[in-house]
Amino acid sequence: MINLKFEKDLSQGITIIGSFLYAKCPWCDKCKEFLAEKGIQYTFIQADKKFFGKLMAETKSSSVPQVIIDGEFIGGYEDLVEYYKEETT
Repeated sequence: MINLKFEKDLSQGITIIGSFLYAKCPWCDKCKEFLAEKGIQYTFIQADKKFFGKLMAETKSSSVPQVIIDGEFIGGYEDLVEYYKEETT
């Protein structure tokens, strides 16, 4: 469970967290498109350097974006796709 405090409760729903350092993040866009195609609601957060650094330390991942589902770190885009593939099989 992600224990970071943020304006949004990260323990519920799907949150895609990008870094402001990558304002034009193609992997963030792919995540958004993938979820939109499935009709799944999500929240996108463009995190500042400090928050994203804390998140990377907690998840032990440097992927951009960081995808969190119901408080659990899933990974990046490819992990998100795999997560939904497993959910449907």
